[in-house]
Amino acid sequence: MSTGIWSAASGAVSRTFALDVAANNVSNSETPGFRADRSVFRQEMVRAMDGAMGTQSLRYTTTRTREPDLAAGQLLHTGRSLDAALTDSESFFVVQTPQGPRYTRAGNLQLNPDGRLTTTEGYAYLGEGGSTLEVPSDTKSVQLSPSGELLFDGLASGLKLSVVKFNNPRALEKEGDVLMRAPRAAGAPESVEAQIEPETLEMSNSSALRTMTTLVNTTREFEMIAKVIEAFSNVEHKAATEVGRAR
Repeated sequence: MSTGIWSAASGAVSRTFALDVAANNVSNSETPGFRADRSVFRQEMVRAMDGAMGTQSLRYTTTRTREPDLAAGQLLHTGRSLDAALTDSESFFVVQTPQGPRYTRAGNLQLNPDGRLTTTEGYAYLGEGGSTLEVPSDTKSVQLSPSGELLFDGLASGLKLSVVKFNNPRALEKEGDVLMRAPRAAGAPESVEAQIEPETLEMSNSSALRTMTTLVNTTREFEMIAKVIEAFSNVEHKAATEVGRAR
């Protein structure tokens, strides 16, 4: 089989991966705190020795990864008392998951029946000191101050949302749609003073229009590569048929 077809096939696989990434970005264009993914590829030169043709160099797409776009999303005033948006682009709320602490820009807090403040997935937001935030059962209203402090019936509770930064935020890795994991390369989380816009949400930084354009362009690229693969296949079929007739 022609070695060129493998190079084309690796390109087709990379375009399929890029389509998956773009489709996920489109589906989360309205998800608060969502960070769009960018597909990352590495083109690698592979040398193939051929006794008759000498040394040939072929390009293959070998590495397919994704990295989050950490640019801030647009702020949307909701008027909901448990919505909170971080006003800077580098800090994160802290939530507790079964896998340990995770970090998010999503500030659409939910009040669970047990009084805990959680994400929409049920993970508890953590307060300063690493404790979960719990609202007394007799509380009639809960609000958030610009400093991240919880106000129970208009009075300061002394409980504040934990907000952290990282020395190397580009090393953060996404888990799901709105959570980030902090590998060692990101550095240890550093507690900072919260700067919050109450009754406001930071929306997704994924532009539906831009991502749809990416989807269309990537689909066209895939179709062109598929035609290249088909052309290689037809040439090989024709060559095999002519060899068979010559015999």
